[in-house]
Amino acid sequence: MSWYRSMFLATALSLTVMGVASAQGARFRIEDPLPDVLKGRVAALMRSERPRDAEAALAAVRIKGDRFWREGGPLLLRIETGCHGDLCMVMIGKVTDQAIIPQLTLRAGPTVTVSDELVELWGIWSTRFILEGHGGAKIDVWGRRGDQGDSWIADACGGCVSASEAKPPPPSVK
Repeated sequence: MSWYRSMFLATALSLTVMGVASAQGARFRIEDPLPDVLKGRVAALMRSERPRDAEAALAAVRIKGDRFWREGGPLLLRIETGCHGDLCMVMIGKVTDQAIIPQLTLRAGPTVTVSDELVELWGIWSTRFILEGHGGAKIDVWGRRGDQGDSWIADACGGCVSASEAKPPPPSVK
């Protein structure tokens, strides 16, 4: 079963039991060591994405566990060299038999929250990932699986509230 389908079923069950207002998520750090099974693919990715410091970057890669990517979901990589404070290169990618295909790259801190609610964005059910930065700044990214494959949407959200907490904008004054 795909990770989106699993996330959808878990969300539906949790929202039925708890109600939308209590939707939470899982908060974690990208801090696990790179498993041997991924080292060759990540090395190739670092040569492509970080040609000037590929070896140092490979030595500094951390991931978030095995579960997501082993079940067909995204691989979260954090490269802890060449950072600006705790803002390091964070990549979200898809693992194939031959390579890791980068889908989104940004600078962020090590902490991520994955929402347990699905939101329909432009006709596709999407899962929210919140990446933390400096001074409480956050970046919302939404993982989507459409007919053409996986894609990501980044929100310039400022306060970053969940869809269930969102309030309609005030009426425009003309």
